[in-house]
Amino acid sequence: MDNEILYESLKKEEGNLIFLNYYIIPENISADYCDLKCYGIKIEKTIIYEGGGKTVESRQINNVFYRYSDVEEFLKSIVKKRVEPCDLRETVEKYIVESIDRAKKSA
Repeated sequence: MDNEILYESLKKEEGNLIFLNYYIIPENISADYCDLKCYGIKIEKTIIYEGGGKTVESRQINNVFYRYSDVEEFLKSIVKKRVEPCDLRETVEKYIVESIDRAKKSA
């Protein structure tokens, strides 16, 4: 697997300090025969507690998109909604169904 690319980092303070990091996960499909890539998504949530200590929650889904512009469009929408790791799978599934519906209507 290639390196993950930090797309955006959000910070929220409400007593505890909360960071939401959104990543693009690029992977080569077959480096021997071509230079095609596919892209996955990772969300990492870190909570730093006032009294000390921290927790980190992370979810990753690989090989969701085959165009960089599609993964950027998806990430832009989930960053705006501040999607958390626990909601990543449901959000990806909903996005794919909506994309298929849009494609059917334009065909």
